[in-house]
Amino acid sequence: MKMATSEKAPSSENQVRLLIWTVPRSLSTVLSKCLSFVENTKVFFEMYESIFIAPGVKTEDEMANMSEEEQKFLLAVREKAHGISAGVDASQCTFQGVKEQLEEAHTGKKFIFSKDMAYAVMDRLESIPKGFRHLFLIRHPLKVFPSWKRSFLPLVPYMSLADDYRLDDLPQKYFPKGFGYKEVYELFEHVKKELDPEAIIIDADDLLKDPKGILSAVFNDIGLPFDEKILNWEAGDAVIEQWIIPRLYVQVDQLVGFYKNALDSTCFLKPKPLPDRSSLSPDLLPFVDASMPYYQKMYSQRLSASKS
Repeated sequence: MKMATSEKAPSSENQVRLLIWTVPRSLSTVLSKCLSFVENTKVFFEMYESIFIAPGVKTEDEMANMSEEEQKFLLAVREKAHGISAGVDASQCTFQGVKEQLEEAHTGKKFIFSKDMAYAVMDRLESIPKGFRHLFLIRHPLKVFPSWKRSFLPLVPYMSLADDYRLDDLPQKYFPKGFGYKEVYELFEHVKKELDPEAIIIDADDLLKDPKGILSAVFNDIGLPFDEKILNWEAGDAVIEQWIIPRLYVQVDQLVGFYKNALDSTCFLKPKPLPDRSSLSPDLLPFVDASMPYYQKMYSQRLSASKS
């Protein structure tokens, strides 16, 4: 475990830049909501993943080349959420374009952070922006995979899936071949070697148990003043009006509620106990077992809570 270090001098520049990499269902949206309340912050939310999952312009002509399931789903999204204006049109975004946007000056902002899925950039490492610190958020596989499977249940009617579907029935853009953990570990190793030797790892349950201790340690590490007032916030999705987030994601959330619990939150809740293996459906256990070595390697290097 990496211990929180003694007080560091603030960065020589006024601006702190942070990339948060994670796997799905690891409380990254509630962390993003929390960090949004740091003064003078700009937030980028899953811009790389949106390109990884849905590249290109979704015109009527292009929809004709999509699978019947994808067409059905996008039409349902448009019907349900056609009036939503929050978010940005990411349909023409590119990996290089997101990199350049992140690297902009962002004048007047003190804290720039981007939250994204590690698997989204593993084949496009050159698109990772320069000048950022890196934070990796991990969560125990016994908690991630049941949540991941539940999160797709509302999509069953749109994706020709059986009610008892397996996660690996999903296309790889929704369930990557390394199950998320291989990708986040390999990205961590790359970042340490090439970009940020002091890359930070935090565990989701550690964050829930002691949000003040974990976040104050993170802020100390990246050179950002910590204020306890960010640990409580108002319920609701108003915060995303300030995010650079794909509009499609906001629309999908209206249809299936991917982010509902996180956006309805007002603080970090204490973690639930780790479930027994026997409580998981058997189809999830191979994913858990394949992911545990990567999780354990990262967990052993995680940041501990600040005791100051």
